[in-house]
Amino acid sequence: MKNTFLTEYIKEQIIFEKVDNYEKVLFAGEVYSLLKESYRDVKGGLLFKNINDLVESTGRWDLIFFDNKVVGAIIYKVKRGLKMVALGISKHIDRKISNCVKSMLTMFCRNIFRFSWMEVSEGAEKFFMKNGASNYLIPNIYAKQLLADKEIIELCDDGYHYKREIKEGVIKTKVLIGNPKNKF
Repeated sequence: MKNTFLTEYIKEQIIFEKVDNYEKVLFAGEVYSLLKESYRDVKGGLLFKNINDLVESTGRWDLIFFDNKVVGAIIYKVKRGLKMVALGISKHIDRKISNCVKSMLTMFCRNIFRFSWMEVSEGAEKFFMKNGASNYLIPNIYAKQLLADKEIIELCDDGYHYKREIKEGVIKTKVLIGNPKNKF
């Protein structure tokens, strides 16, 4: 009974908020630190050079707050609609709070594919595939159109994955998921 009460209390204290361009600067430091930590063990790391790059090159931010601190973030660029480009959860929060944030993020991500798109790999691909992405896979033959400013090195035989260099010397196998506007 006590654990249920605590979990419900935590859920009531978690706030999900869409942040526009004017507000981003208020949370930029917290968000950049959270993302840097989240991408620390990811091959290629966080692709934003610094806080200014994060603020200036992105559009919408969906942030999760607990106790007036940013504990989760979904970052988008405006490219053929909204392109989700980064996602992270704070590693400096209590396990119960972290589980509630993950649960909230999971529920949100199940709907994210209808209004945005993304290219993912590794852990992010596994997370999204576990949460409904298989219904929103975009065939790899469209990768060159959607990623016109990127060089696609190879289209994989499965019809969905492709390889591209994300940073000098770092080649990743990625997959496109979601619903880009003006798709093809």
